[in-house]
Amino acid sequence: MKKVILGLLLLVGTQMFAQGRMSEASLKKMQDEEMAALSLTEQQMPQYKVINTIFMEGLKELREADGDRSEKFAEMRKLSEKRNEDLRELLSEEQFAKFEKLQEERRKKMIGRARERRKNN
Repeated sequence: MKKVILGLLLLVGTQMFAQGRMSEASLKKMQDEEMAALSLTEQQMPQYKVINTIFMEGLKELREADGDRSEKFAEMRKLSEKRNEDLRELLSEEQFAKFEKLQEERRKKMIGRARERRKNN
């Protein structure tokens, strides 16, 4: 179940990024909000930024690449799982639990917005 939720979050988030709905400024703002919410230490912040940069660059490459949609989704899932593994090592248990909660809240908001768009179309 956790992987399904992660996959949905990844799919919705990457679609928004791929369609150009999120600017780099919006992504930076989201990252800054995450870092504040997670109460990262000064030592964790640079590593957190590196992990996110690698993740976003991977998504960008997938977005620009040709290929089957299901293959891209599988690659997105791998990127997301790698990011979570790296964050699990970097963050404390409490911080990682907060991170997962933030991701779940974002997923719910995105799904809600998608449903609203469908109703309006």
